[in-house]
Amino acid sequence: MNRRLDARGKTLRAFRAYLELQLTADWIRKEMRGQLGSFDVTLAGFRVLEMVYREGPTHMSAASKKLECDRQNLNVVVRALEERGFLQRATETLPLVDNRRNRALKAMGDTEQRGRGVARLRLTRAGRKFIATLFPRHAKVVKALMRTLHGREQETLSKLCRKLREGLPVNYFKELRIIRDGEGFEVEEQMWTEIRNFRSE
Repeated sequence: MNRRLDARGKTLRAFRAYLELQLTADWIRKEMRGQLGSFDVTLAGFRVLEMVYREGPTHMSAASKKLECDRQNLNVVVRALEERGFLQRATETLPLVDNRRNRALKAMGDTEQRGRGVARLRLTRAGRKFIATLFPRHAKVVKALMRTLHGREQETLSKLCRKLREGLPVNYFKELRIIRDGEGFEVEEQMWTEIRNFRSE
């Protein structure tokens, strides 16, 4: 029968899981960079091309949100893809929002009102040909890396990753409050020794 963990034990268990996840993610990124590097494309660049290839023309703001990448970094990635002729940005004007202010301006004869301008990402012909060639080869590398897990394990991994990303903010902020208020345990040198030993294994 498993012994019930105290607060320190739960933190150590969570930290070990976090380290495993971090180490695995770093390992996968390293493997992917090597394969994508042979096509002279970064992992971030591939993610943008793959998303636009799969979903069609996409607004920059939507791409930033889906890729969890801030607009400044996304602009750098997109600019590099534009320079290679794989991607193009088309500026569009959204329909004017129907609200009280805009209706009042229209009633006063203001005909110069325009909706907000947005940039939409589109694949060029060269970009579509490039990703259509790269994606199947990249998928085979991914399949080879994931082959150590059988189908059911892969599905479980996907569910666990989604669950972790969605998270429970209430529990997260509760932990921060406990640490801030000093109501919980104090981190001991023994725990950090165990963590260091785990990382060196």
